[in-house]
Amino acid sequence: MEMETIDKINIINSLGETEPFSSEKVYQSMLRAGASEIVAQKITDIIKKKVRPNISTFEIYKIAKKYLEKEKKASFLRFDLKYAIKRLGPEGFVFEKFIKEILQKLGYEVTNNRIIQGKCISYEIDFLVKTKTTKHLGECKYRNGTGERIDVNVLLKSFAVLDDIKSNNLNCEIKTMVVTNEKFTEKAIRYAKCKNIKILGWNYPEKEGLETIISNNNLYPITILPSFNKNYLQLFAEENVLLINNLTEEKIKTLESKVNRNYLKKLKEEISLIIN
Repeated sequence: MEMETIDKINIINSLGETEPFSSEKVYQSMLRAGASEIVAQKITDIIKKKVRPNISTFEIYKIAKKYLEKEKKASFLRFDLKYAIKRLGPEGFVFEKFIKEILQKLGYEVTNNRIIQGKCISYEIDFLVKTKTTKHLGECKYRNGTGERIDVNVLLKSFAVLDDIKSNNLNCEIKTMVVTNEKFTEKAIRYAKCKNIKILGWNYPEKEGLETIISNNNLYPITILPSFNKNYLQLFAEENVLLINNLTEEKIKTLESKVNRNYLKKLKEEISLIIN
């Protein structure tokens, strides 16, 4: 079957909606995981042969993951990023800290859970990003279900909060941003562009989304490691070890009074595999 024909086959996405299969999306997802162009094309060709009408995107993911594991272990681990982030849940608190750590690694000054007074009332802000001239009021929208989307209502609320806070803080430029581990609806994206709201989510902005930032900077969550025990998630969050490259020798010394050192060394071995 030719690529043009294959890419016209309808598959079922995570929302239960039909959409055209895209071999290019499969290929790009392989590259983001760190597969070579040859391996990415090889697995894409395998999937193209297995695609059938109404196959789910999750089934395609499982096929890709299976063959990626055979080809390249490190890429196989990185390919699990979306589900690794979902393992930061079920509550959104750890995700907020995860986003804070990412933004700090990118060079921003970030604080979590700030109370800021508006003209009318005060607001609890998930995180505040400061630059020399601008403050960004950040809101995290964490989702650990399947096929959820961030709709325009979230941005409407965010803009209303911004408007009230700006009215009470006229001495500096204030903007707002919304960060999620899921996708935004088209309506939400249009509103964000219209109101100049910075949004960051899965595959948005295109080729600059959350997954791209994480992959390009090796800012993977600790939950991406196969040996990571979720029972330790709260402990690691308290020690600010939500990114794999934060598990330094110094942190290992801090953690080994509560966590077996051999287990921590195993995590380090898996980190080296992903990063290198």
